[in-house]
Amino acid sequence: MATEEKQEQEHKKEWYALQVEAGKEFIARENLLQLIEQEGLQDLVDEIIVPAEEKVVIKALGKEKYRLPLRVPGKDTDREIDVLGKLGITTFVITPDGKVFVKESVEGDTCVDVPPISKAGQKIQCKKNKTEAKIVLDNRVFPGYIFLKGYINDKLLRVIERTPHVYKPIIVGGKVVSIPEEQVMAILEKVRKGVKLKKIPFQKGEQVRIIEGPFMGFTGTVEEVIPEREKVVVMVSIFGRPTPVELDYTQVEKL
Repeated sequence: MATEEKQEQEHKKEWYALQVEAGKEFIARENLLQLIEQEGLQDLVDEIIVPAEEKVVIKALGKEKYRLPLRVPGKDTDREIDVLGKLGITTFVITPDGKVFVKESVEGDTCVDVPPISKAGQKIQCKKNKTEAKIVLDNRVFPGYIFLKGYINDKLLRVIERTPHVYKPIIVGGKVVSIPEEQVMAILEKVRKGVKLKKIPFQKGEQVRIIEGPFMGFTGTVEEVIPEREKVVVMVSIFGRPTPVELDYTQVEKL
């Protein structure tokens, strides 16, 4: 690739919101990273993040005992967590780079030989001692979305569109819309601090303003309320055309 073209891509790399299957954000991210590597498009993408915090849930005898961050900024040593199970102590280890494994358990427990886990949805079970550790996504700020920082051209867009569990980027007027970097950083800060966002009930027909996301500043009318998903569908006018936009409660405010 020519030096001029590389410099242009670096200059144009921005943040984009990609709509994905809710509940499968981490899998969608892994699938997309894999396809990007297969197609040799790594130079186009700086990072892909899930706007949620990865936690390690440690249970004993079926009850949750600990819920700990998978990674702790500035922590460069292993964390060892002892938990009392059916027959004795199981010691789980969380490494600084986000891996979880079993250091010790009761005699005969094969979990000590299981490879480390590192991704949401994975778990290690010590069946004999009735203990386990599982990685989960907690404090999801925008369920159903992941964020990509990169240079979206036709090649990368085609990869995004054929990635399992990934639907499409946010598009307005037929064009992919970027998100200001300061807004993405604010979202990540909320996740890091574990801020519990206020849930606001709305009613069909109410006038609202969008306060977060690619459509920030738009006003519209609530077309549908989806309480089980804590979302609303807002009808907004984009380039003179009424367009339904699905948003979290936290992304809108009443006028």
